[in-house]
Amino acid sequence: MRERTSVQWHRRAKIVATVGPASWDESILGQLIAAGVDVFRVNAAHNTPEERGPIVARLRAAASRVQRPIAILQDLASWKPRTGPLAGEPFRLIRETRVRLVPGSEPITPERISIDDAELVAQLEPGHRVLISDGLIELAVEAREGAELVARVLRGGELRGRQGVAVPGVLGRPFQLSDRDRADIAFAVEHELEYIGVSFVTKPEDVQAVRQVVQECGGRARLVAKIERPEALAAIREIARLSDAIMVARGDLGVQLSPEEVPIAQKRIIAAARAAGIPCIIATQMLESMTTQPIPTRAEVSDVANAVLEGADALMLSAETATGQYPAEAVAMMHRIIVATEQQLSPASVPESDEPTTIAAAIARTATDLARRWRAVRAIVAITRSGFTAREVARERPAVPIIAVTCDSYIARQLALVWGVSPLALPSFAETSEELIEQAAQAAHATGLVCPQDHAVFVASLRYFPEPGHADTLHLRQL
Repeated sequence: MRERTSVQWHRRAKIVATVGPASWDESILGQLIAAGVDVFRVNAAHNTPEERGPIVARLRAAASRVQRPIAILQDLASWKPRTGPLAGEPFRLIRETRVRLVPGSEPITPERISIDDAELVAQLEPGHRVLISDGLIELAVEAREGAELVARVLRGGELRGRQGVAVPGVLGRPFQLSDRDRADIAFAVEHELEYIGVSFVTKPEDVQAVRQVVQECGGRARLVAKIERPEALAAIREIARLSDAIMVARGDLGVQLSPEEVPIAQKRIIAAARAAGIPCIIATQMLESMTTQPIPTRAEVSDVANAVLEGADALMLSAETATGQYPAEAVAMMHRIIVATEQQLSPASVPESDEPTTIAAAIARTATDLARRWRAVRAIVAITRSGFTAREVARERPAVPIIAVTCDSYIARQLALVWGVSPLALPSFAETSEELIEQAAQAAHATGLVCPQDHAVFVASLRYFPEPGHADTLHLRQL
């Protein structure tokens, strides 16, 4: 892949950063954006709508100051067994010591760990493995004493409050939207959040259930199906077809599968997302060591680079930016790794054997092929109302930047998640085809991604304009 000396390298894979106590201060948010964040993630499991409102306001204000379209992804809490709250400071569980597991939500101590899912605790028997904090802590149940259990610490570590709990081999609850989830969906619609993460998906109907609530609330948020359970992995292609994006949630998925199965599962999920033409986010422990140290391990660097090469649209930071000591440094490091990888090696592209199934897909492939064959083409400009055209071009993985021009700022923010896309929101579109393309050309100039006399390929829906999702025109011109 070539790099122009006159134009700064445009990073293709996007960065999602989880916000939390370490990062929701306005000055830190500004640093994260400057370091390269494209999407902010807010986990509804750790706050109420009343607490979330000011957080969202700060995120919007930080993005507004730099005048960049930045999306917000809100994860639904759904039902996930968790430990009780922490009364004081985090403590360490020591290997080979004993702890008592109890149902309820009493504050946890080194001697007693409560789990808020009484049904799960009732199912536990001697021999069961209990995994906490994405499997970093492992306990083995040794005996039951009434409603409580005695467990031995097989793998110790620092324990904080409200950490996730998983028991391999014990099925979790079926997916069901709680009143809290419905309130969080309503919050996302009211505040015009761009994405909603659907947690603990087990089947395609789970995504449809959330979409119905979004539509009932009058929203247009796009849905990210989080693949965290083996049932979802078994139905991944069907789930991908009904979702707007997929997240490889390696934390929860990794405690249900054996470690050696996770890389293969990740490849399967990315392939399913690419086949469906939707973004795929790789999440959890990407730069985990940077929660406590300013540089990552070499293995983490390779993990990020391999995700880029596999064709992931976005890479997500969790604890690194939510509770870590070096949130801005973690984002800057991820940016550097992605850029270094993209400049040297091409990511996975759509196989030529996958024939386009729509006119828009054929136009997108033709535009990408033209940019590849004629080096004078420096960008593909997608003129779009719904974002569909830009996503179709991104699916083809062109070597040149994709500049998405829209007249809807909400759509521009949604496109911040999509691989290779630099979204621009104009106040309105010109009325005629020629004026529209000239307007888009001027907007492309303003990005700094193209220079005067460069050639660009314009992809748009002119015949059906302004109806969205029907790209039918390819136009080549010199800027």
